[in-house]
Amino acid sequence: MTAIPTDFFDRDIHVVARDLLGRDLVRETDGTLRSGRIVEVEVYEGSNDRASHARTGTPTARTAPMFADPGTLYVYTIYGIHQCLNLRAPSEIGPGAILIRACQPLQGLAAMAQSRGLATVREKRLLRGPAMICQALHLGPEHSGLLIGDLLALHQGSPVASDQVHRTPRIGLNRETCGTCTDRPWRYTVKDSPWLSR
Repeated sequence: MTAIPTDFFDRDIHVVARDLLGRDLVRETDGTLRSGRIVEVEVYEGSNDRASHARTGTPTARTAPMFADPGTLYVYTIYGIHQCLNLRAPSEIGPGAILIRACQPLQGLAAMAQSRGLATVREKRLLRGPAMICQALHLGPEHSGLLIGDLLALHQGSPVASDQVHRTPRIGLNRETCGTCTDRPWRYTVKDSPWLSR
């Protein structure tokens, strides 16, 4: 497995998002190697994006990783219980991060299922959502601000051909609060992948 250096992330956020498809997230924890191949991501920018945590243009204690060096992990909690993994990449306006929405499980499936509290390995549902990925890889807000490679590695994987990349609007955004940002095709997926979040 070949680890990808952090300068992979020092490109326009949409270029990075598209190029993350087919790459492998890898973490060794509790003596077990756990990994998943990225099949779905979403881009969140800054002041031009009402759906973004960086929309004010000013970092807070929570959102500081969105303004940090490319390749920084941004892990936050939603609904008071679920965590979401994001990877920092620059955009024309500065802040931004890419949400990892879904992965194809590769290694450590039994351990990941146990971490998710599943009695059996349900492979197709193991990493089909941001919260599931964080549960399976033991990632939480305490890891926010670390650089990729320090705890969680990104490996070469199997890059996805252009004709296999699909773009859609992002999932689950509230039009009342996000306005026309809900229509932007900032969700990148591997076309027809059975591992997508929905």
